[in-house]
Amino acid sequence: AVFVHGLGLSSHFWRHQFAALAGQRRCIAPDLMAHGETQIAADQDVSFHVQADMILELLDKLEIEQFDLVGNDSGGAIAQLMAVKAPERIRSLVLTNCDVQNNWPPVALGEIREAARSGVLAAQFSNFAKEPDLFRADGSIAELVYEDRNSATDENLQRYLGPLVDDVDRRAAFDRYVGHQDHAQLTNVEANLRKLEAPALIVWGTDDVFFPTKWAYWLQGTLPNAREVVELEGAKLFFPEERADALNLHISEFWSV
Repeated sequence: AVFVHGLGLSSHFWRHQFAALAGQRRCIAPDLMAHGETQIAADQDVSFHVQADMILELLDKLEIEQFDLVGNDSGGAIAQLMAVKAPERIRSLVLTNCDVQNNWPPVALGEIREAARSGVLAAQFSNFAKEPDLFRADGSIAELVYEDRNSATDENLQRYLGPLVDDVDRRAAFDRYVGHQDHAQLTNVEANLRKLEAPALIVWGTDDVFFPTKWAYWLQGTLPNAREVVELEGAKLFFPEERADALNLHISEFWSV
């Protein structure tokens, strides 16, 4: 099973899923380009499409032909692109709150995206890495993505944010990742999503300011073999960390069918 993380995170995001599901599947979670420990050239394209190609090439190198796919946040967008690029390889698809169709950038991401387009978002994240309390302050990013902002522990923030701001090239790549994506990457593949035969599970937090629940039902209506949407009442974008037990149970049952 391949797990794809989202904006500003790393493979560490999926640690609870690995712990719970490794008995059912060999679990793999690559760090996206411009994130985590993945090293890239200074001018590397970090668009969703190229990220999808990178992960598929990694799976080729690992000689993995078919796989289950799980995505969250922009990782869900990348998972959708992987599914239409290689539909015959997708054994199943699990999507949690993520970019869907023309909902990029989400309205609530406007200021963050503009900071990235201005080349200053990575500098702000560098400040968060040095002063984690800023990330958890009233009205902060932590309140937008977590039910409990204290879920953004010092250790986790260092794991996520430290590599993003390691040097000038890393900061520039992260700003490109956030600032220069185009929703056409997803709108252009809608017809292909409607042909995807893989069974799909959609698990959605209902209190996400970025990705409202209506997009879960858009996916359900678009993916031919999607199950009923599972709503997690009160959950926010990064619920795979905070509501890991619930998500893991739904994935485990889905994989067992």
